Amino acid sequence: LGSYGLGMNIRDTRKKELEKLVKERTKELEKTNEELKQRNSELDRFVYSASHDLSSPLKSILGLINVAKLEKPDAQQLLYLNMMEKSVDKLESFIEEVIQYSRNARLPIKHEELEFKPFVKEIIHSYQYLPNYDKIQIEVEDSTGLPLYTDRLRLKIILNNLISNAIKFHRVTGNQQAEIRIKRMIADEYYIIVVTDNGSGIQPEYLDKIFDMFFRGTEGAPGSGLGLYILKEIVTKLDGKIEVVSKVGEGSVFTVSIPSSK
Repeated sequence: LGSYGLGMNIRDTRKKELEKLVKERTKELEKTNEELKQRNSELDRFVYSASHDLSSPLKSILGLINVAKLEKPDAQQLLYLNMMEKSVDKLESFIEEVIQYSRNARLPIKHEELEFKPFVKEIIHSYQYLPNYDKIQIEVEDSTGLPLYTDRLRLKIILNNLISNAIKFHRVTGNQQAEIRIKRMIADEYYIIVVTDNGSGIQPEYLDKIFDMFFRGTEGAPGSGLGLYILKEIVTKLDGKIEVVSKVGEGSVFTVSIPSSK
């Protein structure tokens, strides 16, 4: 009986030691987690602030470039001005993507009602100055006819990214009518948004990489490689998913599924 009681005491002591150890480790993990949250929050604020601070001088530079173009520069000067403008545009686009990433990380999800077709057409209209815009037939379909309840800001970033990519990377030729279709459906309490184009398509070996941060198909490819990464981060934040099917020479189909809030 004595040895049994001794064994029980040893087990109780060991149990208490383990419980104490678990509590200590849990406390350490909670402290580390809070520190990481604080650092992430500080980093997000810094990124957002720095990006905004950079935007103003870039706009000033673009303004000066446009003024210089009005002064009737010679061919060589115009070439340099166009190169400068292209570089500033590229940096401005990168900064906007960083701001989008920061907004997605900082801002809580806010659901509101919006009409799908007018919402998409407004986005499309903002790209009317892109090269080949007027040569691409863009159609918007909504098989539901119902309002959509979701986060307006995040949906705008999603559609901005998909639509602008479809326009920018569309190789317009005389062989076929260039087309982009944006369609919305509802299935199993999910909004399904499908963006289809008959453009150049994506190489098979790139399909599982296009949503990686900073991925670009080639070194000289336009863009920062952040757009689709941010898009996927936003879709994930909305508890949704995004899929892509593409064939070189035939085009691409991006399908976004996000839960309906009503």
